[in-house]
Amino acid sequence: MKSIFAALILLLSGCLLPEDEYGWTVMSWNVQNLFDGTDDGTEYPEFDPEKGDWNERLYQRRLDRTAEVILKTVPGGADLIVLQELENQRVLDNLVNGPLNGRGYNYSFAVPGFSIIRCGILSRYQISAVSAVDCGEWAGRPLRPALSFTVTVEGESIRVFALHWKSPRGNRAANEAARIREAGIVRDLLGERLKANQNARIIVLGDLNTPGDGMVEPAALAPYGDFSGDTVLWRTDTAEFPPFDPAQIVLFDPQPIGEPPGTYNYRGEWDRPDRALLTPGFTQGDGLRFESIQIGGSGIMLDSRGEPQIWRTDLEEGYSDHLPLILNFRLIASAEEE
Repeated sequence: MKSIFAALILLLSGCLLPEDEYGWTVMSWNVQNLFDGTDDGTEYPEFDPEKGDWNERLYQRRLDRTAEVILKTVPGGADLIVLQELENQRVLDNLVNGPLNGRGYNYSFAVPGFSIIRCGILSRYQISAVSAVDCGEWAGRPLRPALSFTVTVEGESIRVFALHWKSPRGNRAANEAARIREAGIVRDLLGERLKANQNARIIVLGDLNTPGDGMVEPAALAPYGDFSGDTVLWRTDTAEFPPFDPAQIVLFDPQPIGEPPGTYNYRGEWDRPDRALLTPGFTQGDGLRFESIQIGGSGIMLDSRGEPQIWRTDLEEGYSDHLPLILNFRLIASAEEE
């Protein structure tokens, strides 16, 4: 199966890649409370088949809608799909055996336990060393764990941390403490790996629920050098990676090209809580190299006002309140191989 995918000529950013380069695509998407049709006793009330209007038929419709976005945003589906707000592993299994059947997603995993909704992954390439990283509690409630795993792409090992940080709703300044805790765990995980290998290829992605502007201090994520030194993780939108303080974790936060200007729209205002942060290994040298990032689904998911069509159970229509984030990578052959 792997050799078949390696032989494919993938379409990235509208252009065919040269024959000596392979493409790898990644999608990160908050699917907005995707619950199955089974009563497990842990659902939100509106998605409890025994208490609400939710049922197996509506669940199947949501699966079809979810697959529609996956297959049309990246023709045929991205190679790695990271989803937030799934109920359980059953949802991934039903996608793979249902509307995504035959698309090559031979690897899947959803975080077990911890919370009502969780992160999950689908991959065409082998995943290994999968673990759920406990992020502890905040205000007496468990924070969603980070999903840590390795994906092997054409012989390269890529470490991925899939995240869904605490929502800023209510009082962003007050609950930044929760995101600081979550970011601190990611910082420790990154620090260990980068200390062992400064060229390690690591992706931190998901719904981070922060614009990364650093306007709340101390901040979980902020632009490098612009704000308080108490920031946990630093971001930069330049791929050149000038010398940074080695005591700080600075990640490349590429800015999506094109429109719309965000992945989430609240009361007519666009924001981008969904982010992909990359270590320097993706921007230099041979091997798998970052190429581009864009916000997907605009041709499918937007309503007449140009805003995301959220799922509406009463209308049996919609997709999600978030648009997906799409990353494209290419494999650069070394001079010796050429």
